[in-house]
Amino acid sequence: MLINRLKQFFHLFDARYEDLLAGNVALNGLRDVTAGLVVAAVAIPLGMGIAMASGLRPEQGIVPGAIAVLLGSLFGGSKYQVYGPTAAFIPIIGAIMAEHDQGFLVLCSLIAGFILWCLGVTGMGRIVKQVPHSIIVGFTIGIAVSIAVTQGTEVLGVQATAEGHGAWPKLQAMLEHFGHLNLWAVVLAVGSVLFIKLLLRVSVFIPAPLLAIAAAIGLSQTWLADANLDLVVTKYGAISAKSLQFAAPSLESLDISMFGDIAYYAIAIVFVAAIESLLCAHLADRLAGNRGTPFNADKELWGQGHLMVLVPLLNGFPSTGALARTATNIKLGAVSPLSGVFNFVFQLLLAYYVAHYLELVPMACIAGILLYVAMNMVKREEVEEVLSMGHGHTALMLYTAAAVVATDFLRGVLSALAIYLVWRFVEHSRARIAETELEVPSLSTALRASIEEAKQRPRAVVNGHHAHGVERRKWLAHIRQPALMARSAFVHHQASVIGRVVLGDSVHIAAGASVRADEGSPFYIGANTNIQDGVVIHALQDRYVMVGGGSWAVYIGKNVSIAHDALVHGPSYVGDETFIGFKAVVHDAVVGEGCFIGIGAIVAGVELPAGRFVPPGAVIDSQAKADALGPVRPEHREFNADVVEVNRGLAAAYHEHNGHGHGLALGKSGHGPVPAFAADWAPIAGTGGVF
Repeated sequence: MLINRLKQFFHLFDARYEDLLAGNVALNGLRDVTAGLVVAAVAIPLGMGIAMASGLRPEQGIVPGAIAVLLGSLFGGSKYQVYGPTAAFIPIIGAIMAEHDQGFLVLCSLIAGFILWCLGVTGMGRIVKQVPHSIIVGFTIGIAVSIAVTQGTEVLGVQATAEGHGAWPKLQAMLEHFGHLNLWAVVLAVGSVLFIKLLLRVSVFIPAPLLAIAAAIGLSQTWLADANLDLVVTKYGAISAKSLQFAAPSLESLDISMFGDIAYYAIAIVFVAAIESLLCAHLADRLAGNRGTPFNADKELWGQGHLMVLVPLLNGFPSTGALARTATNIKLGAVSPLSGVFNFVFQLLLAYYVAHYLELVPMACIAGILLYVAMNMVKREEVEEVLSMGHGHTALMLYTAAAVVATDFLRGVLSALAIYLVWRFVEHSRARIAETELEVPSLSTALRASIEEAKQRPRAVVNGHHAHGVERRKWLAHIRQPALMARSAFVHHQASVIGRVVLGDSVHIAAGASVRADEGSPFYIGANTNIQDGVVIHALQDRYVMVGGGSWAVYIGKNVSIAHDALVHGPSYVGDETFIGFKAVVHDAVVGEGCFIGIGAIVAGVELPAGRFVPPGAVIDSQAKADALGPVRPEHREFNADVVEVNRGLAAAYHEHNGHGHGLALGKSGHGPVPAFAADWAPIAGTGGVF
């Protein structure tokens, strides 16, 4: 497994280029060239500004930033992502440079790169993605506020030295010198923000930050020549972006008292690199409408390791996936990592010819560009998504943002993660109590499922149908049994759920789905599972799946995706984190955890081992066929994880839209509020078991 993963990582020309080779290759290549050129023009002023805001020299964000784009494009796991200096690293690098030196930064980056390599090789990409969205958004808000505050002195045009690094010392210095502000610096900073926003509204093909710098240089050398504006050259001297330097890590000056700082900052770099790159890659696939191979989270971490090791050694600093540049790349039509390669080439050419002129940029203009970056780090849609997740996640987002600003990045995030873990532990404890009361078995992956048939009883046949009175009364009892659902689960009002169906946390049952526990009963559907439009779940009578000592006509684990028009017919067991494709059929079968069943495939009367891939259209009707199946690939697991994540968001969004726990709440069926069954479970009241 490890050897195969490494081979995959070193395969540079992989599935990320599939869209380039589809259709007109020349036209697709031209799109990548165009995107690479425009994004390169955007990247140079951003890289220079982020370097200065981090306590480094401006040229350290130019050529090394271009190298980061190349390395990420070659070794990363995304088709569309653009790499380079990002604002999220400003507080971390700034703190390192305030307390230590560049050699210390290089050492921490090397350690972080090694950790990222290990995370990628060991398949930890999916674990990193489990950081709750509320903490990520809160962290982003906190970083944006910190950047805005730390640029305050440059915006005001005052000569102020903060006693320490971070938002609070900068804010204090800004307030102390507020009376000496330079009005023209304020005008130039605010004007740069407005100028960039205006140009980007006209067209994404316009390299707005570069034009803002050109305009600011023109003004500072003509009309504002006597405005006493601080320029880059007066603060940093001449800029040379025409050669590379080797930056060695600090080893000679190390002592045991520094090990704590090394570990602290290395972990901080790993966290930002992993979270930012995976979040950006995920959003890039969504923004591009990627219907092909999704991004590979493990390979993305592997590529991030290359950035952390090589870029700082070449006089740069830690870089990661840049969301704004990635979004621009996609809007300009990029279809493959080839756009990043062209981006690298164009950045080098531009750096060679414009470096001298960048010395003349007013610092207020750089501050304005960074203010624009900070303003666009926080997306309204992301905040609204967290708000729709409930009061708990909203509070967690606000706490994370405040903690990042008030303390520092890593302490804020780690304390938020600790709060989240305690919260989840309490919730799971309550859910287990509720499951015990409901006689729901443990979801331990160590349990195996088996199918047993109840003893046959003689039944009368009337007009070709089994219609004995006892049978009718049994089915009537099944129909009248109410469904039981966690409060975070959502059932669309156009779905049909009949009989004793137990729905775990954040289950999403979409419109047109039919879940009928009338003949065979009961059913269990685990947490975060999604039952999509047109899916049918039914079961034969008196035949069960035995799980943990309990009898279930259909048992579906957690984090399962059952796609449109699929059929699951009991007795059946579907293990955790399994994907069942469009129009696929599972009948009288045990499907192990982590399987991927392709479009239109049939799995009947067999036990499917864990982690197996069923090709589209395949018919698996014998155990020999089941045992001969190959393993699922990482992209299959990633695809299911993405589908689960999307449907969890949909369940939360429908909750927000309807204001109640399920689609037949007030305004739909006329029923009152859903009464609590236990701490986290609720029966569907007043529906006679049908809703």
